Amino acid sequence: LKASLSAVLAQHPVCAGRLSGTTIALTGDGVPFTVVESRESSAPDVVQEIDLLRFADFRRPRRVAKGLEPLVTVKMTCFRDGSAILAMCRSHALLDGSSAWAFLADWARSARGEKHVAARRTSALLQALPDDDQLNELAREALGRPLAGGLMASAMKVAFPLISPLYDWLFLAGITGDLTRPRVRFSERELARIKAVATPVDGDGWVSTQEALSAYILLTIGKATLPPTSQGRAVAAFILDARKALGFRSDDIIGSGLVFLRVGFSGLLQMSLQEVAGTLHELSKSNLSQEAVRNRWRLVAGAANIGLEFDVMRDAYPTKYDICLFLNNQSKRELPDFGQEASGGAAESVLSNAGPTLVLPTRGGVEVLLDPSTLKAARSASARLAALEALRREIPVQGAAIVKASCAPGAVGSAGAGGA
Repeated sequence: LKASLSAVLAQHPVCAGRLSGTTIALTGDGVPFTVVESRESSAPDVVQEIDLLRFADFRRPRRVAKGLEPLVTVKMTCFRDGSAILAMCRSHALLDGSSAWAFLADWARSARGEKHVAARRTSALLQALPDDDQLNELAREALGRPLAGGLMASAMKVAFPLISPLYDWLFLAGITGDLTRPRVRFSERELARIKAVATPVDGDGWVSTQEALSAYILLTIGKATLPPTSQGRAVAAFILDARKALGFRSDDIIGSGLVFLRVGFSGLLQMSLQEVAGTLHELSKSNLSQEAVRNRWRLVAGAANIGLEFDVMRDAYPTKYDICLFLNNQSKRELPDFGQEASGGAAESVLSNAGPTLVLPTRGGVEVLLDPSTLKAARSASARLAALEALRREIPVQGAAIVKASCAPGAVGSAGAGGA
């Protein structure tokens, strides 16, 4: 594994460098690879999020930003029966989620003795950056205003470097609660049943599995936590990959290729699962289109290029809602296979502290790590537990009736969008 990592770092030298201001210095300092021999008999069947602090080699982000710590670290914990946990940490300043998965795939390919994928091109990123006039036009379309270093954005820019060290310390101490998200597993059969019941008869007569699952989570938690008098203002926000919209391959390592976009509507409690899923599907056609993804990436990248990223970020998260699901769907990722002939083997499961609500592939289905903000309407621990139990209890049974329905009467859609 160390030899194959060295080989893949030669293909991606930025991962072995150090941050220097807003650039990466190709210092060749490398990636620390720590090996720990555990006295435990075997790797745990289920790794809890909080255990990432033990199994992974986290470094303090402020020191990484100053070039004092590596951008990537690797830690391998070996157990007595030959099982192991391999943890890779990386700075988001270097790799977004898709890039991290692509790097792992390249590493696994190297371990199997296969040829490297041709070098990635990055010129399209520079070509996609807007000029000043285009940037302000994008801002007016997405934010309803031109970009400006206003009081709120200026305050965020000053506060961020002051608050982040404290947050980093709390995170590494396991105090923030970010590593204790509730986890709910859905089998492939359960997902299929949810999608079958969520699929409208009218309109396209189709919804994606992501739309069906999002609708199911919003509706089930909404009914379990919102009062009957609630307006049912619901927001479904998504972290989306901009690679296709920018002319890249899905596995191109381009740094930050993600955008935040969302759809919103009201009347959730009066809607059926079909109606919620159908509403998400129809609103997504415009709000989450490839054009919307490309424009959002250009807006955020352009703002960051002139130091106004905080002006865009203050609109990233929705504010006026009763329930919000912010989804980071990684369920289609392929787990890396380092080859049976080498010292690695195939990964059996995966865990990440990426957020907010994370969907990961698991054997025979998916696992949802639910961000606590989705349950904010629950006023007590017992109410939160009841909502989580409902996610399992309300799964449609085999052969459940599918009631004809279209977009809910009175459901009001919104075209809000955010970016970071």
